[in-house]
Amino acid sequence: MIGRQQERAFIAAALSPRAAAASVLLLGEPGVGKTLLLDTAADEAARAGTRVLRVRGNAAEAELAFAGLHQLLLPVLDGVDGLPVRQRAALLGAFGMGEDPAPPDPMMMSLAVLTLASQVASTGPLLLAVDDAQWLDRGSCQVLGFLARRLAGESIGLLVAARGAHRPDWLDPSVPHLVVPALAPAEAEELLSAQPEPPVGPARRQVLATAAGNPLALVELARSAARDGHLPAAGPVPVPVTDLLERTFAAQVGELPGATREALLVAAAAEGVALADVLAALPPGSRTDVWQPAERAGLVRLHADRIDFRHPLVRSAVYGAAPFAERRGAHLALAEVLAGDPDRRAWQLSAATVTPEEPVATALEAAALRALGRGAVAEALAALERAAHLHPVPTERARLRATAAYAAVVTGDIARAEALAAQASLPDGDPDAQRWISAFSGLVEMLMLRMERAFRLVVPDELPGSAQIDAGVSTIATGIVYHSGIPAQRERVRPMLAARAGDEGMATHPFHLWDTGVTDPYLHGNTVRGHLPAVTAAPGLIPTEKHTLGVLCMVLDETETAIGLLGEVVNPQWEDAADFHAGTTAADLALAHLDGGRWADARLGVERLADRFLAGRHNLGTVRALAVLATLCALTGESENARRHAAAVLAVTEPAHALATTVRAHRAAAFAATALGDHAAAHRHLRALFDPAGAPLHYHLSCYAVADHAAAAVLTGHAEEARTALRRVTAEVGDGASARLRQILLRAGALLAEPAAAGPYFRQALEDPAGQRWPFERGQLWLEYGEWLRRQRQIADARSALAKAREIFEGLGAGPWAARAEAELRAAGVAVDPARQSALRSLTPQRQRIVRLAAQGLTNREIGERLFLSPRTVGTHLYQAFPVLGVTARGQLRDVVEREPGD
Repeated sequence: MIGRQQERAFIAAALSPRAAAASVLLLGEPGVGKTLLLDTAADEAARAGTRVLRVRGNAAEAELAFAGLHQLLLPVLDGVDGLPVRQRAALLGAFGMGEDPAPPDPMMMSLAVLTLASQVASTGPLLLAVDDAQWLDRGSCQVLGFLARRLAGESIGLLVAARGAHRPDWLDPSVPHLVVPALAPAEAEELLSAQPEPPVGPARRQVLATAAGNPLALVELARSAARDGHLPAAGPVPVPVTDLLERTFAAQVGELPGATREALLVAAAAEGVALADVLAALPPGSRTDVWQPAERAGLVRLHADRIDFRHPLVRSAVYGAAPFAERRGAHLALAEVLAGDPDRRAWQLSAATVTPEEPVATALEAAALRALGRGAVAEALAALERAAHLHPVPTERARLRATAAYAAVVTGDIARAEALAAQASLPDGDPDAQRWISAFSGLVEMLMLRMERAFRLVVPDELPGSAQIDAGVSTIATGIVYHSGIPAQRERVRPMLAARAGDEGMATHPFHLWDTGVTDPYLHGNTVRGHLPAVTAAPGLIPTEKHTLGVLCMVLDETETAIGLLGEVVNPQWEDAADFHAGTTAADLALAHLDGGRWADARLGVERLADRFLAGRHNLGTVRALAVLATLCALTGESENARRHAAAVLAVTEPAHALATTVRAHRAAAFAATALGDHAAAHRHLRALFDPAGAPLHYHLSCYAVADHAAAAVLTGHAEEARTALRRVTAEVGDGASARLRQILLRAGALLAEPAAAGPYFRQALEDPAGQRWPFERGQLWLEYGEWLRRQRQIADARSALAKAREIFEGLGAGPWAARAEAELRAAGVAVDPARQSALRSLTPQRQRIVRLAAQGLTNREIGERLFLSPRTVGTHLYQAFPVLGVTARGQLRDVVEREPGD
């Protein structure tokens, strides 16, 4: 290798055992030398005793679910028998080798890959070498992204090479990257001189100028000049090096015998297919020696089971230079011999088809269903789109596009979903089909924050007010109603839901429970809560049902159940958590964590989504995530960040009529103002949640702000206004308050009562143990009760209440509220020690979770399954946490956790 000392040193340092996570990404233009650097690093590692597993992406397999991952793990797949049962089933299911017909859990499958790699690495270091990553299938990329985030503590290295100058979106930003540069002029001269027949004089200068330091271009242009006596003709406009190389390779191919050119074309169309199948697709009587002329020319290399092109540009040159009729013939021949591999056969038929053909569309739809069965939604989406393009029947094209639109929503590609939904619309199509297509379009419009248009698509004006509405469609309509908070929309769907309420099985149908629960949470909430334990525990719930029921539980203050259900659909540790349903599910889970006092988990769940919003990607998922982050910042003392984030949310949601998120943003801004002592600003934000007559603007969420509104109103001289709001909220809620909302209403009553009459309100609220499930609100109650007791000269009781408030706020990390409790304790005559620094809470959120689970007695393997880490990584985290916590044995962790405030 000529030069590249700095690049090799960079790779060695990034993959060193001393690196925090041994990984590196190589980027660069075609031919610049990425593969040579990757191969050199892999060969050096192998000579040093490291086990090397390799995969090379190729365009022909980019739509085949987990094809790259299968290639990478094939040498060690015999180790799957040593995996835990759930992991083994998920991994085999992803490869189509499992017995369970249900789609594999994507995170369990990713964890299986991590565990398998960790098992291999337990006997010696392991390097995963991934070349041409730009052509890997999406499912394999997501698993590799998962691994890249979990290499700390593992004897596993990850080396990735990809074309271009931009980091792949699936690879964590923490992975060091190197854009491989062109060779320096002196190195380019040295490489050119090392060629068998180096050019001289003007030809040499032309090769150096044209190649611009690209090693592959230097080698191939030198060969071309030696063979032809000149370089390929250049026009008046400079030709990119990639195009020039393809022309050079095409010229070499053109000099080969006809049978060899035909065999090369079949191989180019079949990249990734076994050599025996490629040979079977050639004309009868063909043998492997048909490729010998190309092998002698240095264009391909034959192996016992495959044929490799020297460089991807050789493949693209062969394929691109052939007329379409010849390419089509190659694909059809391959499709015929791939009858036993229906996915590859479907895509070969697709490549051979330009006009609508129903059998090809049917084969692609079947491939999409198989991809869905393996949990590969992105690959299913590609197959559905192509099937729609090739189906000759308009209604079927519309159905396929609508289904693809929903798949795009699931993967978080809203722009693609929007385009597909628009293409699916049929002005004169089947009414039933059109209703579903309109509903999907409405879902996309809601996610894009176009609430009024979304509702018109799902519930068109011409639909009679008393008409029944299908459960699948109604969930979209009622979701729009909740997020928009527009009263006319709510009144429109109420009679439609009532019209079907008596249908058989409807009372306990998950979607009907959602519809009635979110449309009238106080009227129907108690009835719906009664059904939830059985419905949420039913076996076989699909992810959409879990999401729907999880959000319903959050709305009805069944917070722990909500966290459990939503955590099965997304998890902050998952690579695609921010993508599923455009991030709305991740935002929902974060909101449930926020309510339940799990603030570290809430922050972990929304940071990536909030970053997307701040980068300009505004949709329902990202804006709700930023509202959660604004609230967390406000509660933990980052007041200026909270104000800035809340203002950004309001600037988007107010004109979009997304009232539910507007309410949350106003509350975040009010918390920030309260933390700063700006009670006038807090009152202004909270007053905005009620109309001029004091009625809640959002029929559900505004009610939860009534106590905070009362607190700000009392401090700013607007107590009577707050009493009016409390009366209106109480009338709205009636007998339908949850334990949480009862606590809030009693707190508001205490704050607005005459001083001597406030005590019973406080005591009644605090006597209900259920209120402890929402720790911040319980802390507010103890704080204000303590303040009231101190003013009533009941000092001993005040000290006890204020100490409880301080303990809760310290445990949560609610600094401004803990400081307020400390000030009140001092005023009550208590010598308050400075808040002790929590060793446990000084750990990262992930390490805290590991310590807490270990304190419960879980083994490393059990913790790993819960948090999607390998047992080895769990052990490393605990080893590093012990000195911070001041313990030397696992058994001491329980005492550490039990001493923690708020635990």
